[in-house]
Amino acid sequence: MEYELINPSDPYTFIAESKEIAALVVANISLAYAARPKIGEDDIPIFIFGGFEEWYRDKFGRDYKTGYSDLKEEISDALDSFMFGTFEDRERYEMALQCITDPDKREEFKEKWNDGRSSMNDIGTYCHNLSKKLREAIK
Repeated sequence: MEYELINPSDPYTFIAESKEIAALVVANISLAYAARPKIGEDDIPIFIFGGFEEWYRDKFGRDYKTGYSDLKEEISDALDSFMFGTFEDRERYEMALQCITDPDKREEFKEKWNDGRSSMNDIGTYCHNLSKKLREAIK
């Protein structure tokens, strides 16, 4: 499922296997952000004034620490999927990534794609680095 990150900076989208994973991703980035799915489900709201833990428990039937622990790999995948741009931009981005087989070149492409942002707040690189740290912690 594709999600748009609702934030005061540039547009970003990401892929998450479920709403629960998307919620955990947003919570790990900033509770001042929200997410909107491309189709279907309700938005993941902003929790800048608190309430995330209660909302998460009501929506997913477990505490967020358990969800985070159980879904680390999926969260890492979602963080790695962050892309500067809109839902419409993602199609071109994904097609380009599929053509790049060299892992170093893929990373270079991701970095260059992010150069188009207007904000100093580089959410995409932050998420990619967070994904790498989480993958290292999983090992």
